[in-house]
Amino acid sequence: MKSIVLLVLVATAFATNLAAFEKLEKSKLGKTLLNTIAIQMQTGEPLERIFSTLYDLEERYQNDQREDDAENKAFQGVCDADLAGLNQEIANLEQRDTELQAKLDELQPVHDQKVGQRVAKLAEKTLLQQVIDEAQAKRQEQNDEFEAQREELSFVSGVLAEARRLFTDNLQAPAFLQKGSSEAVHFTPQVFAQVATHLNAAAHKAGQMKHIRTFGKAIKLMASLAVKAQQYANQELTGRIIQLIDDLQNQLNQAFDLARKTEDSRRQAYEAYSSLLNRDMNKLNTAIANLEAEIQSLADQLAATHSSQDDNAARLEAKTQQRDDRRAECQQAAYEYQQRRTARDGDRQTVSDLIGHLNTNMRDLKEYIAMRVAAGDTDLSQ
Repeated sequence: MKSIVLLVLVATAFATNLAAFEKLEKSKLGKTLLNTIAIQMQTGEPLERIFSTLYDLEERYQNDQREDDAENKAFQGVCDADLAGLNQEIANLEQRDTELQAKLDELQPVHDQKVGQRVAKLAEKTLLQQVIDEAQAKRQEQNDEFEAQREELSFVSGVLAEARRLFTDNLQAPAFLQKGSSEAVHFTPQVFAQVATHLNAAAHKAGQMKHIRTFGKAIKLMASLAVKAQQYANQELTGRIIQLIDDLQNQLNQAFDLARKTEDSRRQAYEAYSSLLNRDMNKLNTAIANLEAEIQSLADQLAATHSSQDDNAARLEAKTQQRDDRRAECQQAAYEYQQRRTARDGDRQTVSDLIGHLNTNMRDLKEYIAMRVAAGDTDLSQ
């Protein structure tokens, strides 16, 4: 009974070891090591030498892992420093963008306010210019009115002067024409006809004028008197006509003096008013010029700030991409390191397992190799 149990235990142990050997052989390194051990056994290689080779291989794996650990630690340390530096640069650029945006938020309302003030000043200037234009038009109208009045008064004065000349040229005693003279005179009848014709024509023309209609009536009256003087040969009436001419000339002079004084007064009032308007216009032009200079300065600052913001955004994008690329590079290096470590741990475990089998299951290993050779495994039979 004990023998059967022992056989069962031996068979079970062999089966377990067999499964372990098959597992070792599934890895490339395990298969290579089993092939190498099989060849060394077949050539009579001392077992100690096989153990030495495996121990050396195990130690090399350990040394390689320590070296790889150190290199990875150093590399990841550089990565951490690089990423920290890049993150700080990104933070600085983001802070700079915040500062630039704050500056834009400060400048833009001021710029818009100045533009609004300029629009208001331009509207005020337009209204003031209308007032100036209206004042100039009114002044021109007044001046035209004065010139028309002077022209009409000059016309009447010329008419009266011509009538008096006719008397002067035709009366036989010119001294009579002197004011206050009582000297008797003789006259030619034709003079009255000439004076009447001259005065009637002038009265008709004067009646169509704006400013001398009253004088036109007086001229017409003198024409009638001249006709009567001719009809009745009335010396006294002739003197009255001449006196009336002189009186009208005096009235004309007074009317012209009054018109001149009125014109001078209007001109002075206009000049004073115009001076005030021009002063206000100069103030407006200065204010507009100052606003335009401020607006241009603000526009330049806004443009420069926008340009700086664009440059900063481009740098921020570049730095962010640089950081992301560096992070990906570091993560890839860490992944590759982990892959190497996992693979190296697997190989080292394979070597350790094989050493364990050589120490505890040499008989089963030899039998397994013999079974594989018998089954035609050419790799184990080299």
